[in-house]
Amino acid sequence: MIDFASIGALIVAIASVMCFSLVLVRSRILTVAREISSTSTAGVTAMLDSSLDDDAKERIVRDAGLQLIKLSGQVGWRILLALAAVGVPVVAAGIVGLVPQEDSLGILMRADFIVVVSVLAIGLGFVRRPRKRAEVKAPKVNDTNSYGSGDRLIHALAFSGPKAQKAFARIDDRLFSQRIAETAEAPPVFITSLARGGTTALLNALHDMPELATHRYADMPFLTAPMLWSRMSGHRTQIVERERSHGDGMKIGLQSPEAFDEVFWMLHWPEKYHETHIDLWQGDEFKAEAQAFFKRHFAKIAQIRHPNSSYPVRYLSKNNANIARLPVLPKLFPGCQIIVPLREPSAHAASLYRQHKNFTKLHAEDSFSKRYMRDIGHFEFGELHRPMDFARDFLRGRDLEQPDYWLAYWITCFEHIAHRADKLLLVKQDDLRRKPAQTMEHLVASLGLSHNPSKQWDSYFRREEDAAKDHMFDGALLDRAREVYAHLCSLVTHKGIDQAH
Repeated sequence: MIDFASIGALIVAIASVMCFSLVLVRSRILTVAREISSTSTAGVTAMLDSSLDDDAKERIVRDAGLQLIKLSGQVGWRILLALAAVGVPVVAAGIVGLVPQEDSLGILMRADFIVVVSVLAIGLGFVRRPRKRAEVKAPKVNDTNSYGSGDRLIHALAFSGPKAQKAFARIDDRLFSQRIAETAEAPPVFITSLARGGTTALLNALHDMPELATHRYADMPFLTAPMLWSRMSGHRTQIVERERSHGDGMKIGLQSPEAFDEVFWMLHWPEKYHETHIDLWQGDEFKAEAQAFFKRHFAKIAQIRHPNSSYPVRYLSKNNANIARLPVLPKLFPGCQIIVPLREPSAHAASLYRQHKNFTKLHAEDSFSKRYMRDIGHFEFGELHRPMDFARDFLRGRDLEQPDYWLAYWITCFEHIAHRADKLLLVKQDDLRRKPAQTMEHLVASLGLSHNPSKQWDSYFRREEDAAKDHMFDGALLDRAREVYAHLCSLVTHKGIDQAH
């Protein structure tokens, strides 16, 4: 015989659970919980931020504490309201005489009912999750928007200061000393130019060659301990590739190559980095400790990328700030080769100006993105912009928010490069667009790398012409820039990388 009283009590209990869930959802308690998480993270990361003084840390932590008290109260009244909602079906059913209140409460308090409801709630969450993700368009990557609160705390720990970073490096050295010692030494390859000059496309084209090894996004945030971190983070799933924040069509994921070795230059030459500019390195600024650190690090990256290689693997670096170190690179790394892509100056400067505007907006909207870029030494754009000090007088008085500043900066940079061009491998971006296979084959030969005839070089470079933006700039500045560019292009032909059209 059916026990209608028990069925009624069960129905009332289920209705109570539904009322509890509905009130929690409608009161947006998850939004408040996420705000609690982000506020806590902000306070902890501020304490671990070596760039902040004690007063700034105290202010941020105090504000975070007050905000947490406020948010705790918001969570409290939402939970109390949800608990009150549980009683509505119970009391209503008792008043109209359908189910005694004690029967409904008895069901609600039973362990088997609680377990079943919990399991069903978790299962419903898993069922709904893929559908929800499919409906939401993936956001544009800004190198940090895939970081959750936990990721940001780990990042703050990894970048808590030079002492911590060097300590992580020493741990890595000791744990993997034998593998590091067994790695054959080989001269590195450096790709450098002013930002937006085509260095990322060259890095993407070269990084998967078997003789080369470079950093990837998966190496973040423990950059100074890459071997240990690769072991610890091996369980991480591949993040779906998405367009990066530059808006240039390039997509990034965990296995995408990226420029991270500026972190190591900041560790060993902190005196070069000022609030308003970055000093140039001179040829006699050799530090044996830094050289030993870099060589060990190059060996680690070679071991991670090609652990069973039967031939020496060369570290491949894409670092725009290496323009400031052209005299010292050969002293630190004998036999190294330095590639400098050349881009038509008005198009290049226009791209610099556009990205500066882009990152200024991003830094204003997302404080963590600003810290992330500062931590990895990307000072090219936005609120972080610090020009490399090629010719300070030429930039003095120019407005950073105007296109002419960026063309003037281009001139100072490439005039500096022109004085050292005989030690560089120059390649024109126009040639990489028009005839990628021929240009890359000559570059690969110049690097002494094995030629792979099946390599599809044209997939790495834009095919459309790099249109000039003359209308944006002062005519005299543009004439000077074009003169420098023509001189450098003539040296490309001299070096045999360029071929007649």
